[in-house]
Amino acid sequence: MTSDTTPVLIVGGGPVGLMLAIDLAWRDVPCMLVNTGETTARHPQGSTHNCRSMEHYRRLGIAGRVRDTGLPQDDGTDVAYLTRFTKPELSRIHMPSPAEKRRQMAECDPTLLTPEPIHRASQFYVEPVLHEHAQTLPQIDLKFGWELTEFNEHADGVTSEIRNVDTGETRTVDSRWIIGGDGGQSHVRRSLGISYKGDGGDEVAFMIGSMLSIYIDAPALYDVMACAPAYQFWTVNDEGRTCVVTLDGKGKFVVLAKFPDPDLDNDGIVAALQVAIGAKIDIDILSVKPWTAGNALVAERFGSDRAFLAGDAAHLFTPTGGFGMNTGIDDAANLGWKLAAAHHGWAPDRILATYETERRPIGIRNTKACRALASDVATIVIPDGLEDDTDAGAAARAQLGAHLAGFGEEFASLGIQLGARYDGSPLIVPDETEPPVGTPIDYVPTSCPGGRAPHIWLENGDSILDRFGKWFTLLKLGGTETNTAALEEAAAAQGVPLWVVEIGDSAARRLYERDLVLVRPDGHVAWRGNAAPNDTAGLFRQLTGY
Repeated sequence: MTSDTTPVLIVGGGPVGLMLAIDLAWRDVPCMLVNTGETTARHPQGSTHNCRSMEHYRRLGIAGRVRDTGLPQDDGTDVAYLTRFTKPELSRIHMPSPAEKRRQMAECDPTLLTPEPIHRASQFYVEPVLHEHAQTLPQIDLKFGWELTEFNEHADGVTSEIRNVDTGETRTVDSRWIIGGDGGQSHVRRSLGISYKGDGGDEVAFMIGSMLSIYIDAPALYDVMACAPAYQFWTVNDEGRTCVVTLDGKGKFVVLAKFPDPDLDNDGIVAALQVAIGAKIDIDILSVKPWTAGNALVAERFGSDRAFLAGDAAHLFTPTGGFGMNTGIDDAANLGWKLAAAHHGWAPDRILATYETERRPIGIRNTKACRALASDVATIVIPDGLEDDTDAGAAARAQLGAHLAGFGEEFASLGIQLGARYDGSPLIVPDETEPPVGTPIDYVPTSCPGGRAPHIWLENGDSILDRFGKWFTLLKLGGTETNTAALEEAAAAQGVPLWVVEIGDSAARRLYERDLVLVRPDGHVAWRGNAAPNDTAGLFRQLTGY
């Protein structure tokens, strides 16, 4: 058996594991990533990359490549509700095309609360982009087709055994830390004896309980549609319901469905889908995957001294709202800089305990919001005579359409996307202000310590987020003459990398409300003030976990 040594062993090569590896490489931390599958995912899932995830892609230089995936650039991202595809729509939620979003970005649209609007693209299109980028980074040792068989923590690190699933070759890996990004059935989580807590496993209705995810090729669907194309379609009738997500705008879709007979073969699935469509069109089933909808589960702990969980290993979501993968990518951003700080020696290992302190409450918040949306979808009442060609049928369709039009928050939820706060974290220095009270829908831009540093376009067309450095960033706002020498000297004395940026823009000063704002490596505000604090050394010791 041969041996390898790496600072970080990442288990799981989905978007969360790949993003953590890329983030670590960006921060010059070597890592190894093992993934049981020899390729990235072949079955589509996770069709939303929210604003915060897109900001992380932007920081790492890959947002443009991600935006090139998914729907054709001029296709709208509307959501349409219908009884069947051959019948007029009940309601439609209008949303901009990829091209319109790019135009907003190029024109520095002042209504945007982010430089990177939400992007619709299946996870299985984006994973290859992340994988290809990871392959270009010498700090990452990618081992697809390898599985973790066991690991043991000890005082100095973690000793793991991995196995090539094709050849059976085994290797020992000595690492300082191991990260379980290996999904809902996480080997790492189960080996640590950590359970999920929350709601899940119950059978209620559509979008809560056992369901099928069906990947199909059906270009003829466009020929029978009685409505304009959309990114997502929901069919609602007394024979059943489906959610149909457009993948490429050419004929490939993924269908989320719940059938009375859970054991349908492919012919039975095709027949059931034809009923939902309202026409006997050709449908080629490419793959079928059973799954459980309605989960709102969070791990009771996010790890131990040297082993940590991220993504689905730490929290399980249902797809309503598109929160799951995105919460995991934000996990990776939080964990990545802390691993890097400990690896480079300017923070103690115990800084990693704050990963659970900061991220577990976000997992609980996001899974609860997701479950609430799933419950709204599951409890839709289908009126009698919905499809009748009568005045009563028309009235029933109008009533249901009006109800469905109120579901727009499922496809926005800016409060979830941008409003994560780490209030109460030992790494955050609060000031005299009260943190804003947001909702899952509403995001309040603020530099109040604990929240994401807010976006604003600068005069040259940059987002202020583009000015942040790789590590800590000290913003000097509004042309302030405040002396920052004490802050810079304290950071240097402790070895904390600090990037000082002067932003003369008066609008940025008004938004940030202070002359000096210290932004963490993950883009959250750590401290702010109009002058350096008396104990600058103590400030940096607190912000780095000492």
